[in-house]
Amino acid sequence: MKLHTISFFSALAVLFSIAAVSSCSRTDRFAGAWQASPERLFIQGASDATATVTIDFAPTEGKPGTGVVNISAVIDVEQPVTSTGGVDQAYETSVAGTASISGRYTTDGDDDDDILVSFDPSSLQVNVDPAGVTFSQNILSGTQQPVLDSLTTATAERWRVLITPAIREVFNSYRKIDDIKVHHGDIMSCEMNDRDYTFNRVGVPD
Repeated sequence: MKLHTISFFSALAVLFSIAAVSSCSRTDRFAGAWQASPERLFIQGASDATATVTIDFAPTEGKPGTGVVNISAVIDVEQPVTSTGGVDQAYETSVAGTASISGRYTTDGDDDDDILVSFDPSSLQVNVDPAGVTFSQNILSGTQQPVLDSLTTATAERWRVLITPAIREVFNSYRKIDDIKVHHGDIMSCEMNDRDYTFNRVGVPD
């Protein structure tokens, strides 16, 4: 009888271990960084603009289904301008920027395929480095360098202001992520606002 009792509790312990591992893998399976395909941004004054979003999930140890989430984006903007004789209009600009925001996520009820994300609004950062502003036409070659530097800095700040509401709208679409599935360990699919998204793993979770 004693051997049977030991065997029973040993088997029970194994079952609990398997259940715990299964539960952990279900809630933490999407841990790590994932990158989406470039998506179109609608920015006033831009002829073309895209954002490539990366989302990084960091589960809270000992609290399945909860964790920290960080979202970042690389932004590219193009603005061809026809010369009208003014130095501030006689060029074509290409702008590269970055944006990021952080918050926390938790599973939506009992369904660990759906998560809710709450962002810290104060964590939103949008940056356009003047070094990332380029002029694709050489019609400014006759201007003095201080003038060009001033123009580049002003252009960078102008685009930072224009990009901010557009990328904020993109980040807000991540507040509810439904039907999360991980395929073959390196592809994640999900749904947001009735749209299907696919992400590729770009980082190995710790």
